[in-house]
Amino acid sequence: MISKYNVVMKTDNSIYLIGRIRERANNFITSELEQLGLTGIVPSHGDILATLYQYGELTMTEIADKIHRDRSTVTTLINKLTKLGFVATKKNPKDSRSNLVYLTQKGRDIEPQFREIGEKIFEKEYVGISEEERELFLNILNKIFKNL
Repeated sequence: MISKYNVVMKTDNSIYLIGRIRERANNFITSELEQLGLTGIVPSHGDILATLYQYGELTMTEIADKIHRDRSTVTTLINKLTKLGFVATKKNPKDSRSNLVYLTQKGRDIEPQFREIGEKIFEKEYVGISEEERELFLNILNKIFKNL
C-alpha cells in the first residue's frame, strides 16, 4: 500500500534560476545606472521609461497594460519618476478622469544612456548562445509566462 505521504513531487530549479537571473540583471542595471550618475532610477523604472520612449504619452492604465503590471504599482513608480523629474502628468483631453504620463526633457535626455544599458545587458545575456537557442528560449519563457 502506498501512503499518501509518499507522493513524489515533480520539481526542478527553473523558477529559482529565473529569480536569480532577475536578481543578477537588476544588480547589473543598478551598477550601470550608478556609473552613469543616474541616481534614483531603479530597474523597475525601466519598463515605464522604455514604454514612454516607444509610445510617447500614455495613461497609467495603458502603461500598466503594456508592461503587465498592476495599476497601483505603476502609479507608485510613476510618482517616483515624477519626483525625480523624468516624467510628468497632465489631464487627458479625451477623458478628464485620467492623466497622461509623458517624458520631461530630463527624461528624454537620458534615453541614449538607457539604450546603452539595454544593449550591454542584451550582449551579456546572450554570450555563447546562438540565434536559434535564443528564439527557442524566448518561446519557452513565453509559454511558461502564459501557463502561470
